[in-house]
Formats: sequence, structure tokens, C-alpha cells
Amino acid sequence: MSKEKLITTNYCFVLAANFLLYFGFYLLMPVLPLYLTEFFHTDKGIIGLVLASYTVAALCIRPFSGFLLDTLARKPLYILAYFIFTSVFAGYIVAGSLSLFTILRVIHGLSFGTVTVAGNTIVIDISPASRRGSAIGYYGLANNLAMAIGPMTGLFLHDNYSFDIIFACALISCSLGFFLAMFIKTPE
Repeated sequence: MSKEKLITTNYCFVLAANFLLYFGFYLLMPVLPLYLTEFFHTDKGIIGLVLASYTVAALCIRPFSGFLLDTLARKPLYILAYFIFTSVFAGYIVAGSLSLFTILRVIHGLSFGTVTVAGNTIVIDISPASRRGSAIGYYGLANNLAMAIGPMTGLFLHDNYSFDIIFACALISCSLGFFLAMFIKTPE
């Protein structure tokens, strides 16, 4: 008995889009506290609040994201959330105040919470039922790979380039992922 095919063009698109999304995210993880200190001259307590706003927003939106994904068409919601997530990197480049930066962090968290739930759901939708465990495992591996190289790359960029270049690299990574996500074919 042969197994159903897991590695398809569609699955490769969703893996690559997921990796590039998480790479852009993890690229900034070690750099944002440095950015807030060096650019906005913020103290540690405020840095913690600004950075935590992202996580709190992502956690708060997830239950609603699940409901929306069960109610609406999944791919358009995934694409919209991915687009917003990607666009916020451009906002970081132009944010001239800590208040605006914090608002962008909240929007980033909301879009991240939505795009990640949608991505997980799409992987399940496009995978053969007999291979869903493997499909989710490889999908998670893409996250872990981004977690392994993203922060290291971010710190390298910090040592050699400006913050605008780092934000631009995250924007480019997620833009490429967004482009690939557009080609994912999901069931009706």
C-alpha cells in the first residue's frame, strides 16, 4: 500500500511562505530591544511593555482567528493577514515616535496571530488525511529552522548595518513569502 503524496508544489509554497514569515519575525527578535534603546532611548521597563504588546495582541486574536477561519474562506483571510504582517515592517522604518511604534507592534501581533492560525489550517486543508501528522511536523520544522538562523542573522546585520537595513531585510523576506503564499491553492 503506497502512501499519498505529501510533497507537492502547493505544499512547498506553504512551507516556504511559512519559513519566510518566521524568518522575518525572528530576524528582529534580538534586535528590537537594541533598537528601542538606541533609537528611542527607552528604559528597560518600557521596552518590555512595547515588546510584550505584540505577544498579548497575538494571544488575544487567536480564538477569533479560529472562528473566522471556520466561518470565512481561509485563503483570503490568510493572504490579508500575511499582507498586514508584511506591511508593518515598512511601518517600523518610518515610525518616528515610540507611540506609533507601539501601535505598529500591536497591529503586528494581531496579524501574526491570524496568519499563523490560518497557515496551520491551510496545511491541514491541503495535506492528504493519511499524511497530516508528517505535514504539520515539516511545517513546524520550517518554523524551527527560521528560529535557528533568524536571530543570528539579525545580530550579524546589527553589527554591520543600520536598523533600516534590518527592517528592510525582514520586509523583503516576508514580501517574498507573501508572493509565494499567493500561489497556494486551497480547497473551496
